[in-house]
Amino acid sequence: MVYLTSPCSIFSKEAEFRTWLVEERKMNPEKISKDQNKKEFARFVEDYNTATFPNEKFYNIEAYERRMNAMRAGEFVPPPDETYDAEADMRAHQSSLKRPAVESESYLDKDQLQELRRVQRERVEVGKMKLLGMDVKANMGVRMDGPVVDG
Repeated sequence: MVYLTSPCSIFSKEAEFRTWLVEERKMNPEKISKDQNKKEFARFVEDYNTATFPNEKFYNIEAYERRMNAMRAGEFVPPPDETYDAEADMRAHQSSLKRPAVESESYLDKDQLQELRRVQRERVEVGKMKLLGMDVKANMGVRMDGPVVDG
């Protein structure tokens, strides 16, 4: 979305602003003062930048008129550019759920992996026993380093 900030924006959005004045504010743009015109344009800019207009024509009246003319002529009218596409959102979500490709090669064979798992289970068991205050023999079969052994 383009944000309106500069004074020259009143010239680029004059048609939208005048339409908004007539339809939403119920004011005649020909009969308001210059000061009132500036205040109303500031209000228009605020609604434009916060996307709070009740109708899409106040954002781009030319595109809106082309779209309406095509609808009146019975032509196929593609949806506006800034619509929400639920299907695209679902596809993006499902692609994020797919598991990344796992490296199939391992530097260890099956027996070595099983041994590492057994050692890890024993270390967890010894750690829990220490936390519970149980006496763990030094020759239990698993070497423990660091603060877990010191308790």
